[in-house]
Amino acid sequence: MRIAIPVAGTRGDVQPAIALGVGLMRAGCQVRLITFEEFRELAVEYGLDFCPIQLDMPALLDRYGKPELFDSGAMVIRFLPELIRVFQVMFEQMTRDFWEASQGANAIVGSLATTWLGYAIAEKLGALYIDTTVLPMAPTRSFPSIFWPWASSPGAGLGWRGTFNWLTHRLFQAGAWIGMRPIVNRCRKDVLGLPPASFLGDYGRPEKQAVPTLVGLSEYVIRRPADWGDHIHVTGYWFLDSFGSGSDAVRRPYEPPADLAKFLQAGPPPVYVGFGSMPSKNPEQTAALSIQALRRAGQRGLLFTGRGVLGRGMAHYSSADDVFALDAAPHDWLFPRTAAVVHHGGSGTTAAGLRTGIPSVLVPVAADQLLWAQRVDELGVGPTPIPGAKLTAERLAEAITQAVANPVMRDRAAALGEKIRAEDGVGCAVRIINQHLGV
Repeated sequence: MRIAIPVAGTRGDVQPAIALGVGLMRAGCQVRLITFEEFRELAVEYGLDFCPIQLDMPALLDRYGKPELFDSGAMVIRFLPELIRVFQVMFEQMTRDFWEASQGANAIVGSLATTWLGYAIAEKLGALYIDTTVLPMAPTRSFPSIFWPWASSPGAGLGWRGTFNWLTHRLFQAGAWIGMRPIVNRCRKDVLGLPPASFLGDYGRPEKQAVPTLVGLSEYVIRRPADWGDHIHVTGYWFLDSFGSGSDAVRRPYEPPADLAKFLQAGPPPVYVGFGSMPSKNPEQTAALSIQALRRAGQRGLLFTGRGVLGRGMAHYSSADDVFALDAAPHDWLFPRTAAVVHHGGSGTTAAGLRTGIPSVLVPVAADQLLWAQRVDELGVGPTPIPGAKLTAERLAEAITQAVANPVMRDRAAALGEKIRAEDGVGCAVRIINQHLGV
């Protein structure tokens, strides 16, 4: 079976897709990953066939976007014109790249940002389409849409609150489809020669047609809503490093730079501080604030200053005796060597921190980050989240101290990590895909 996996997004989106691709490859499928050029080395390292999307996302955002896009929970409304311009350029190019790279595929395994295009390409090819996501996107009465700026407790699905939760999902589905339908239909017509998708009905979302949907989450973090259909499968997280150790390893074990290894050995476990792919209006200020907070808390620190698909969250910093700056290191290798992790609440970083079994300090900005921050708080595996707009050195120092010194919190984090490590999310997802492929 030949499977194409088109995926667009940050590392938190792409790395789980690579893990799923490796699992399918080891099950005997021919797998091609189609995503941004910056992820080529990672995909090839794990043995996947790779085709790039011919887009320079940082340049595209520099031209059409603004850092403020990521500084407000109301960003979708305030910056809708900028977002539409970005998406228009993205979708036209992505459709061409996905279509060319998917020739001969028996199945298209799409993802959140590629659902509309992946589904259209599968339709054109006459191939099976399977949807995947690492976010709880399907409408439910149990909790509101991740795009609703005020989260509510998962499981609060009774009465008027449940109805309200369900309506937030439908509201944002409809809003997204109204805004994107002209762009999607232009791609369907001009690139694929397909008829336009209808204005009413499914909003272009395949869930309405009971398309198999795999959700790469742990039920220990988000319990599967009872009102999801049988076509939606919660499999457990898709961790890439599952294929990186042992006699049949796909890749070489990670070897840290000498200066990083020396820093880790020179004292107690440090606290990791990194904000992933979320750009900052003032990276220098964010870096200075983080260092000040670490020193107030009396902790050694690891400061992530690398640039992601979307931009840079912190400025480059010259390492000191108590704070080490790094551009990159695998979370599965790094996090077990830390005392706690401070981050923005991206799905991938949150999953990595929870699995490690150490407390997480979340500084959410928007969208699903708010949900993960709330769950970390409710599960008791991290201090009260600090909204990105209210981040100060004092608040961050207090949260770091609590994460490092609270024994109850640390025990809860360790217990949750043990449960998550026992799951086999990739294996479960591969079995479901093979069932639909008839192999």
